[in-house]
Amino acid sequence: MDALAAIRDVFFQECEEQLAELESGLLAMEGGDTDPETINAVFRAVHSIKGGAGAFSLEALIRFAHVFETALDEMRSGRLAPSSDVLKTMLRAADVLADLVRAARVDEDGQHPHAATLAEELKAMSGAAGEADETEEDWGDFEFQPMAAAMDAPEAPAGPTGFVVTFKPRADLYAKANEAALLLRELGRLGAVEVELDAHDVPPLHEMDPEAAYLAWTITVTGDADEAAIREVFEWVDGDCELNIQAIGGEAEGDDGAEAAFDLSALLARVQGDAPAEAAPEPEAPIAAAFEPIPEPPVVAAPVVAAAPAPLAPPAAANEPSPDGQAGGGARKAEAAAGATIRVDLDRVDRLIDLVGELVINQAVLAQRVMEAGLARASAVAMGLDELEQLTREIQDSVMAIRAQPVKSVFQRMPRLVREVAAMTGKPVRLVTEGEGTEVDKTVIERLADPLTHMIRNAIDHGLESPEKRAAAGKPAEGVVRLSAAHRSGRIVIEVADDGGGINRERVKSIAIEKGLISAEATLSDEEIDNLIFMPGFSTASEVSDISGRGVGMDVVRRSIQALGGRITITSRPGKGSIFTMSLPLTLAVLDGMVVSVQGQTLVAPITAIVETLQPKASDVHSLGGHARVISIRGGFVPLIDVGMALGYRREPLPATQGVALLIEGEGGARAALLCDAIQGQRQVVIKSLEANYRQVPGVAAATILGDGRVALILDIDTIVAVSRGEMRKAG
Repeated sequence: MDALAAIRDVFFQECEEQLAELESGLLAMEGGDTDPETINAVFRAVHSIKGGAGAFSLEALIRFAHVFETALDEMRSGRLAPSSDVLKTMLRAADVLADLVRAARVDEDGQHPHAATLAEELKAMSGAAGEADETEEDWGDFEFQPMAAAMDAPEAPAGPTGFVVTFKPRADLYAKANEAALLLRELGRLGAVEVELDAHDVPPLHEMDPEAAYLAWTITVTGDADEAAIREVFEWVDGDCELNIQAIGGEAEGDDGAEAAFDLSALLARVQGDAPAEAAPEPEAPIAAAFEPIPEPPVVAAPVVAAAPAPLAPPAAANEPSPDGQAGGGARKAEAAAGATIRVDLDRVDRLIDLVGELVINQAVLAQRVMEAGLARASAVAMGLDELEQLTREIQDSVMAIRAQPVKSVFQRMPRLVREVAAMTGKPVRLVTEGEGTEVDKTVIERLADPLTHMIRNAIDHGLESPEKRAAAGKPAEGVVRLSAAHRSGRIVIEVADDGGGINRERVKSIAIEKGLISAEATLSDEEIDNLIFMPGFSTASEVSDISGRGVGMDVVRRSIQALGGRITITSRPGKGSIFTMSLPLTLAVLDGMVVSVQGQTLVAPITAIVETLQPKASDVHSLGGHARVISIRGGFVPLIDVGMALGYRREPLPATQGVALLIEGEGGARAALLCDAIQGQRQVVIKSLEANYRQVPGVAAATILGDGRVALILDIDTIVAVSRGEMRKAG
């Protein structure tokens, strides 16, 4: 990939961040946030996207972003009130802007069918409907004017008729996605301008810091513009630049009136390090002598170039001398930057995680060899092995933290989905999100988008009633869908809840009978009826639409969640709404497990689900008929599940007193005791997909490799408990 392509990729990555900031800000305003900084943040997001798009001549994106930015500018100035209708229009504009960004990523001429219509709405909203399209006429108004042209112009009248602006950006200006060229163009709209470049501070190329700012400009603005209008141009970069404005005829600080010709070859030689230090270019001279006028639409330096991540620079840059002659200028800058981040290819992180997994396996092999050799725990080898185990765990935790990301990246896609489905169904809907900062492995996050999309569409289409039915039930016309995430028992639990009418169990059962999914004589509990909606081909929709009716939605959801080693459950109350709960592992790479023996087989139970271990007593175990048993623990009864029977390893149950029970807590707080032959110990294991390498096995979530090279199965505790409870109900 060449340098320009890398910069282009960085621009689009940052566009995604800006779009997320834009939507979250608009949603906050829609929720009643009146903080001016929220409006400013929204404005800056659109402004940054427009500025970066100019670097790559993405004309459609520039035009729409400019109109959008103008409307936001009216809002931040107080001339446009952030009413509900205005914010709805701006949310639709944010959707169109996102589509244009994604279209531009694959096609520089990407268009959008609704961009023109929505642009007119924004213009009318901001009072600019009757004005000329500035994106077509005003972008070319400013050019770097040659000095010769200025000399040929008629003499200005005596007395102050303009201002001299001295402008020197600091590095922070570029780091915040602002761009000097855009500021100069804005000045060009105030009147005739004459620009001179000061390149004194440009160092040789090998000493150049890609994140620093070296250039300065002196701009002479003539015409009717006043000082307030000029300062307004620089309002957004106040504090991030050195700015001096003097009326023509006034004494500008540091200005000796000297003029010298601009020597481009000398500047290039100095940047390349070919010229001696004393051959520095002379003070300010017109830039126009070296550069051609900028065509329309303008191509400006992308803001992302200044804020580009460190990997785009040569690796040795951090140790190169800084412009002040001291080594490590880049390193000091990185240390000074609070919360500095770098972008790393995901393939590199995945490779690192794979290597850590192999390290965990090899550490287990060494531990097995030491145990087989009979070395005492106090020996030097055993002590070194303990240190290796601790270091391995710390490395694994650190690597997992690199991949951990907040679920916010997925949650932020849902407001647009809610708006679109609400418009299709004619139901006013409000989305409430909670726990967006909950972190989970990136692989899990990437595979959450489709299940969440299906569930939210179904919650709106099937869960929420029509406004008329809600009014008749005494509910607000606006339905609420709640999306939340939280850590619980070493897993991430995501809930999609609605305040609709709940699951109509009679209708669900009748449809299942009609479609031949169950027999008419079947006796089902409420939980079993609710779970019928996950059966392939089941749908309560009366007709096929763009939203639902094909009978593939919830079946896809369950299979997607199970493929992630998770489980989905339903809680529904008629007239009150439904809650769909997904329980997922935090990572798909490693887990802490309890290694147990069952009928000569070695199995692993996730330790996060284990509450305690105990030796059953004969007096505590009670039979319910057949093979179903319960065990008394602290005055309560929980099912006693023989793991060997559940997995088909044996035909007759193990006597409870001959085994060890693992008291586990499943999803929703349900408890059960798993009866195993013996416990081998606790161990960190690397998760290997069984479905990808073999096939899906009921009761088994995944597999792992033990220290002696054998393959051990990792139990799917929730499935084992659910199946055993069903059998127990039949026995009762």
